[in-house]
Amino acid sequence: MKTILLLLNLLLMATTCQKEQTEEFETEIWWINSARVDCVGVSQMTCFQIQKEAEWESGKWKLFYDAIEGFDYEPGFLYQIKVEVTKKKEPIPADASSLSYKLVEVISKKPDPRLALTNIWKVIYVGRFQDPKSSNKNEPLIFEFQGSEGTFFGNMGCNTVRGGFSIPGDSKILLGPGASTMMACPNMEVELDVQKALEKIRTYKIENRILYLMDEEGKNLMMLQAVD
Repeated sequence: MKTILLLLNLLLMATTCQKEQTEEFETEIWWINSARVDCVGVSQMTCFQIQKEAEWESGKWKLFYDAIEGFDYEPGFLYQIKVEVTKKKEPIPADASSLSYKLVEVISKKPDPRLALTNIWKVIYVGRFQDPKSSNKNEPLIFEFQGSEGTFFGNMGCNTVRGGFSIPGDSKILLGPGASTMMACPNMEVELDVQKALEKIRTYKIENRILYLMDEEGKNLMMLQAVD
């Protein structure tokens, strides 16, 4: 009888302990961006960029300052991972996180197609113009894409434009409406052609350091040459 009671007590303790351990942590699904970025914690460092939504979206990355135990990160890839988030036991140093993070599973790991666009590009064709120049300084039109951030910045001829972009599928690209300066210049013809092209761009390809930005049917709207 004593043996049975002892076994029941042990079983109860094990169940209670297991319940307490379950309450100590939870699992979450994260996206990890393809590049770390500079950030400031206790000192200057680089941080992961993460999202916790079902699908990642450009411009919604948040800085993550901690390490993820067991996560063998390789830049240039977009990850979806399952993470175990555990509450640390007291005492916790004042400058430390109250949580620790451990990799449970790499759900997916794919090359980030946005990184191929990361460059400074010179416009060599748009609309009616070959090698268009800015109307105020007679300089080449330059666009810069930052793939890991999903942003672009460019000279349209008179004004500059800044916005976001996404790669929703193979060879697909969507440029956000962007925000531009509002200067008036004597000649706005180049700028109008650039604006029209940016609104219609839906697909792209890169060949021999030339970026082709095309409409849904594959018609060339802009051609840009890599500067770097």
